[in-house]
Amino acid sequence: MDRVISLLAALVGLIALGGAILVHTNADTQRREMATEIAQLKASMSLLGAPGAASGKTHTAAPLLPAAASSVAPPSQPSASMPSASMPSAAASAPPTDDTARAMQDLQARIASLEQVASSQAAELDAARARLAAASAPPTDVATAEPAAVTPLTAATASGAPTATPSAVSTDGPTKDCIPLGTRFMGQSGDSFPLCKTHIVLKVAAVTDGLATISGAGDVAVGATVPYNKGCMLAVFSADDSGFAEMRVTCQ
Repeated sequence: MDRVISLLAALVGLIALGGAILVHTNADTQRREMATEIAQLKASMSLLGAPGAASGKTHTAAPLLPAAASSVAPPSQPSASMPSASMPSAAASAPPTDDTARAMQDLQARIASLEQVASSQAAELDAARARLAAASAPPTDVATAEPAAVTPLTAATASGAPTATPSAVSTDGPTKDCIPLGTRFMGQSGDSFPLCKTHIVLKVAAVTDGLATISGAGDVAVGATVPYNKGCMLAVFSADDSGFAEMRVTCQ
């Protein structure tokens, strides 16, 4: 049972680790893509800013021509026509400047949104790492909880040991033609097994699929450990329809 719990804890940890690695990889990929896109947007902003500056220079230089012409030439009908010719050019250059400003504002808004997405993804990555740390904590808790759960049973066994041990283990018990304590052995229905260093004789009453009937212990399922005669413990490891069962007796 302890091995199964350890395997389940390890499996949960591996699944959490894989999820965190996947989230981390996706976040890094998206962060690189957003960094590339932000760089491209900034380059576009710089390129859009250059024509805007040039148009601004043209716009400021255009009104100077009529002033220069008026200062050199006397007022006449042709000079009055020159400002009318320069005014459409200034008016024509104004819309591109407005379009450039709007494009730059859109790019700035796009960069701000990308930076916000990047910060949110960084927060999600931190949350995934926190979940990974939380998922890796339960195996440690299970490992530390097992000794705490076993300790009361050990204490109870130890408390009963002074009275149970003298009655189970005997110095004048058999040492030959007997089953040593703590040793696995096979038995079938009708068999009797003396236990070494004790006066206990284990008798197998019946064996069926998954169940062994032992005199003094009753029906014992496969994988179970039950109290046996005079403070000993009986464990059944296998039992099948062939009539054989694998058992072990321990006395403390």
